[in-house]
Amino acid sequence: MMGKIGYDIVVSKLTEPELQFSQEALKTYDRIKTVIWQGDQYRLASPYTNDVASAMFVNEGQDRAIWFTYLVKDRYKAGSIAPIKLKGLAPDKTYKIQELNVYPEAKSSINASTTTYSGNYLMTIGFNPQVNTRRTSVVLEMTEAK
Repeated sequence: MMGKIGYDIVVSKLTEPELQFSQEALKTYDRIKTVIWQGDQYRLASPYTNDVASAMFVNEGQDRAIWFTYLVKDRYKAGSIAPIKLKGLAPDKTYKIQELNVYPEAKSSINASTTTYSGNYLMTIGFNPQVNTRRTSVVLEMTEAK
């Protein structure tokens, strides 16, 4: 999803939940692709010095961002043990964070929260996307809370 989306799968071999997940992911991508294609990209965590790689895209108005975090190695079973400091947000705006691409019937603890965060908080303290061996990738959307 961090560019042009593509699949290397045999669709006829997918289970019903897998097919549903795939169809929803395509709809989500269609909804967020403008931010990815036209937004500013920020690298947040290097896979060379962390167990995770993390990057985000922020739109020009700084009222919407898409954040990707992936587990790239698990040598120390650490995952994302600490908050990751975000970049490119407006310090004076308040953001709601929502996890995208949640598997059907799965629950996201991130989506259960109604907490909002200032851009300043997210860029100085950060947020832990909770990536680990059970959740090897997480896609989050930040939208300005009105």
